[in-house]
Amino acid sequence: MIKSFFPLLIFTIIFCVSCQKSENISSEIFSHDAYEMRSELQNNGYIESIVDPILKQECYFDDWNKTILTPISGLIEYHDDNRNWVASIDFGSGDCDQWAVKTWDVRTFPDYPDGEKQFSVFSFHKKEK
Repeated sequence: MIKSFFPLLIFTIIFCVSCQKSENISSEIFSHDAYEMRSELQNNGYIESIVDPILKQECYFDDWNKTILTPISGLIEYHDDNRNWVASIDFGSGDCDQWAVKTWDVRTFPDYPDGEKQFSVFSFHKKEK
């Protein structure tokens, strides 16, 4: 009887501990302002020009039941040394959403023939409560 009780007890303890752990984890969501894209373009020698500064606003998102400081507008352009446009990042026109659009010159970046990509301005991280 004791031999069969001990494995059951161990299983119950492990199960309860793992259940408690999952309840203490939540998602942390924050805006990254396309920092990695911007840094990559600058590190490749392109000059960043802020056409319209990034404007942020507290926006509520039903999907996450959270209010997040969100870039809602702004335009950043990138030029080469000859002042030729090579790329831009458009943060929108004032709507509370999570999307921005990167546009680029396909002659400058022939490996990326689409010339445009929509991306989320948020990073999602798991954290313990």
